[in-house]
Amino acid sequence: APMFAQRDFVYALEEELRVSSKPLKYRVKETRPEGAGLFRVFIDPFAYGARGLDESLEGAAAWWPGPPKGTADVLSVSAEHDQINIRYLTAPPPAQGSDISLYPPRYLEKLKEIWESPLVANKCLSWLGHVSSLAFPALPDIEEVSDFPNLRRRQRQAFGLLDREFGFLWGPPGTGKTYTLGAMLAHYLRRYPAARILLLSTTNSAVDLALISVDRHLEGIARADRSAALLRKQIKRIGHHFIAANYKEREHLLPAADPDLVTQIAALEALMPERSDASKYAAWKDKIEALRKQIPKPLREARLAAMTTTAATFHFSALQELAPYSLVVFDESSQVSLPHASVLAGLGKKTLFAGDHKQLAPIVQSDHPDAKKYLSVSMFDYMTVHNRCLLNEQSRMTEEICDIVSHVFYEGELMVADGCEDNALWRSERRSPPLPKIGSKRVHLEMCQEEGSFKLTRYGIGTRYKSAEYVSELASSCAAQIGEDSVLVLTPYRAQRALIKTFLRN
Repeated sequence: APMFAQRDFVYALEEELRVSSKPLKYRVKETRPEGAGLFRVFIDPFAYGARGLDESLEGAAAWWPGPPKGTADVLSVSAEHDQINIRYLTAPPPAQGSDISLYPPRYLEKLKEIWESPLVANKCLSWLGHVSSLAFPALPDIEEVSDFPNLRRRQRQAFGLLDREFGFLWGPPGTGKTYTLGAMLAHYLRRYPAARILLLSTTNSAVDLALISVDRHLEGIARADRSAALLRKQIKRIGHHFIAANYKEREHLLPAADPDLVTQIAALEALMPERSDASKYAAWKDKIEALRKQIPKPLREARLAAMTTTAATFHFSALQELAPYSLVVFDESSQVSLPHASVLAGLGKKTLFAGDHKQLAPIVQSDHPDAKKYLSVSMFDYMTVHNRCLLNEQSRMTEEICDIVSHVFYEGELMVADGCEDNALWRSERRSPPLPKIGSKRVHLEMCQEEGSFKLTRYGIGTRYKSAEYVSELASSCAAQIGEDSVLVLTPYRAQRALIKTFLRN
């Protein structure tokens, strides 16, 4: 295993912070007052080569040179309209033709501070060295898991990871990774009545799904065993930014004294206005944030505490006081960088990483060699044949699609689960209608001979004109046959999306 030093991670985080928190500069095309101290600022997103707008810039700080120079909070952005909505201005808003700079939130600052502590850094590096030296025999087959009769063979085998100090639940798409993880954690809580679990994931949505999976399994067990019903009240979602609609009839997972509070938040979520409507969005955001702040954070009382990895970093001191947890679990762990994962993994006696390193990796903006070397890798670099369980049966994709995914990414190990092809409903839901230019094939590859362009255009950076033209013609002809709601177009670049949308509008 590679050996690291404290300075390696600190330097890497400094370099990434230098780039990721660098201000993004835009040219102002127009400013419109919205009332109540709100302004819509329409910008040219590519005048200075900055990246385009996206929702991650909500909460950024805005600055303009004036005269007079001023600052403001970014309430929201609307990439579709090249629009920034600002409030709490310290000066008149920027005028047409002037510049405005956005300073993104510095989420990595807290992680860097933690790594700057020699005591914590030495503990993390010691943990990394320890787990990389562990050797395990192959996971045995498990014939039966009490309370969970419907698990597939590899899903049952994954329960063997709970007896190990360190392991990986490798879940390709459609293999039931979240379902399996929920069953494993429900089983662990029941098997060890004094155990405490810290469940982490990269996004609020992923945390919600993982926690709800645990609760669903306990709910099923509770029909025959009342102790599981009591356990359901001891697993909690920590943090304000959960998706309240996910917790309908599961309000007990949120640490709110008043269940009506969750209902109110869910109702407000459903009424979220367009981000481009600055005044309505500001009023909505103030209301929902005020309600969210009433949700407490009872870390000490929770036998299973679920939160994002970013929130865990900001709660690190409180988590240290409660450590060691019996088990620290990372879901979607391929997206968690090595320094982030090793800091939080050290809070537990055992660690389980769930995810799929063939999907999203940690995002690194810096081109500095240190940032790329230390921040672009996840704990999956430490996965071996014997410390992992690969879930190899999936029930999402038809055989033709599964074969492509399996042979390109999973060395042919991924297959359609037993029983799917014999299930008439499963087959009917995946039957492909005959479509213009495609026929009834479930997978169709169309080669485009024209190279893509990464020069700046009116649509942004990253376009391929011929494929956009082809896709829009294909989407239009398919929509005419099966309806617009049945056609989905995916593309990796915002500029290509804008180009395709222009074709479709025309």
